[in-house]
Amino acid sequence: MCTPNESSVEILERLYVSVATVLSAEAATEQTAEYSTAEHTANTINLEDYAHELAFLPDLTEALATELDYSASNVRHPELSIDLQEKVVRVLKQHENIMISSGNALPPPAYGVVCDIDVQGHPPIKQKARRVPLRHLKKLYELLKGLLKAGLVSFSTSPWASPIVIVLKKNGVDIRLCIDYKMVNAVTAIMEYAMPLVDDLLTDLDKYLWYCSLDAASGFGRS
Repeated sequence: MCTPNESSVEILERLYVSVATVLSAEAATEQTAEYSTAEHTANTINLEDYAHELAFLPDLTEALATELDYSASNVRHPELSIDLQEKVVRVLKQHENIMISSGNALPPPAYGVVCDIDVQGHPPIKQKARRVPLRHLKKLYELLKGLLKAGLVSFSTSPWASPIVIVLKKNGVDIRLCIDYKMVNAVTAIMEYAMPLVDDLLTDLDKYLWYCSLDAASGFGRS
């Protein structure tokens, strides 16, 4: 039950403590049982075998390696006067909290944007949650907390529900949070569209004066 004025992060923290307590107690019980056997299907998969059925959620707990260099030539441009260079640095430092090295490089959520998925009239598919191993629970909690704080996810009462899947990263220790949309994908109508020609895109660039280069940090949602 949620209490009045309880934030999403507080709800998540309470749920995490409750689940961790239960899993820890069950693990202790299993260790003391002398004559009991159980078969557990791991809730982990290999990414290359299942990637086309998953939607990846960004990991906002990863440390970003990018550092802000205010002495670089793209900041202190030689064609600018010393006063202008200092002004540029002051403005950049003033807004440093939105720079990529601050860990807050994500743009504000696009509230009100609706993405339609044609499920061809199929009734809602609501799958039950899959159990998360205790060894991954803390990492999952940190991932979800980062997404909640960034406003990228929220608690939902939708009739549609797909389970999360824990995918191990290459080091075999860290996890990546995914959502298994296999059953939803099976009833979704395929959207077909023509890919733009690269030559046409390059031609359109002639009319622009400024260009920017973007590098995705911490992954991004895709299906």
